[in-house]
Amino acid sequence: MIRLRPIAVFVALLGVAPVQGCGLLGGEPAESPVQVQERRQQDEAIRREVEARLAAEPSIGAGRLRAVVNAGDVQLHGAVVGFGALQCAIANAELVPGVRLVIDYMVLQPGPRRVTCLAPRIFSAPATP
Repeated sequence: MIRLRPIAVFVALLGVAPVQGCGLLGGEPAESPVQVQERRQQDEAIRREVEARLAAEPSIGAGRLRAVVNAGDVQLHGAVVGFGALQCAIANAELVPGVRLVIDYMVLQPGPRRVTCLAPRIFSAPATP
């Protein structure tokens, strides 16, 4: 019969505990296929509404910006004319339900510092299948 000293057992457990603890403390559980599909649908709905809002803004215009959405984080790509339009684009994206963060990848072209922005309005994107 093998007898282990209490200190040897303690040292052995200290070596194993951090490996197991990392998974318990820092890791997020993997998404199920159903959760992945729901998240993709939510991201697509957010993208559609953000792009519809941007297209409806007179200071931005249709087709100038596009949105990429991942887990509620919105990336805005394209070019805007003036700092006012850039601020307006960010404000519109932030108002969409489900948006966690807006990341600006826009190119700023010379233009007006202030514009009339319709962002505070209640907006409903057209439903698309």
